[in-house]
Amino acid sequence: MDTLNATVAFVTGASSGIGEGIAKMLAVEGVKVALVARRQNELQRVAEEIRRHGGTALIAPADLRDEQALRAAVEQTCNTLGPIDILVNSGGIINVSPIHDIDMQDWDATMAINLRAPTVLCAAVLPGMRKRKRGYIINIASEAGVFVYAGMGAYAISKHALRVLTELIQEENQAFGIKAWAICPGFVDTPMAAWASGTNRDDMLTVEEVVGIVRFLLTQGKNIKLGPKILIRTMRNPFSPADE
Repeated sequence: MDTLNATVAFVTGASSGIGEGIAKMLAVEGVKVALVARRQNELQRVAEEIRRHGGTALIAPADLRDEQALRAAVEQTCNTLGPIDILVNSGGIINVSPIHDIDMQDWDATMAINLRAPTVLCAAVLPGMRKRKRGYIINIASEAGVFVYAGMGAYAISKHALRVLTELIQEENQAFGIKAWAICPGFVDTPMAAWASGTNRDDMLTVEEVVGIVRFLLTQGKNIKLGPKILIRTMRNPFSPADE
């Protein structure tokens, strides 16, 4: 898909951070965007900004832990904007701890939001994409979903699994013209990174840098295959030795 104009995207986590940045970028490219997250007021803010710049935005509030709400948001998007060409699973939470210290309620919430919700949504949109022989799935994973860092707990496990989910989707759907990527950035300067209070913001990626990579992937010709794992690292990784 070397042009995105007049396509339809469904973006979770669109109320802030990477999800908001991707949604705005897609709208600038002429994509009709469904904005999905729990915070309706923040979705309204993003939608109004998109519309002020001439874009099309649909607000579809949903809790990512609620499968019925997610399926309803997909149906609302298809009925209002048209079939979904681009799925962006950007919504997520972070709970970090050593394995011996894991709180199982935190585990369940992390898996529900970071892994189960993307799986539900991928399963919901893939049949239509396969029928039309086109489609793009972007799952926002993490550098912690590629390497093993001590203390990352349920978050790392969920992101490793999300990466594998993406690889399975790519392998199962190449013959149907569908591309899937697991975007695996290091620390990104968003509200979600607040837990890493000792990390220098100058060492973090920016939302704009991650969004730029996503745009690049989406605008390549159909014969070009990249990924499905796209690792985006900073020059100074706070988790890695200096000589890595």
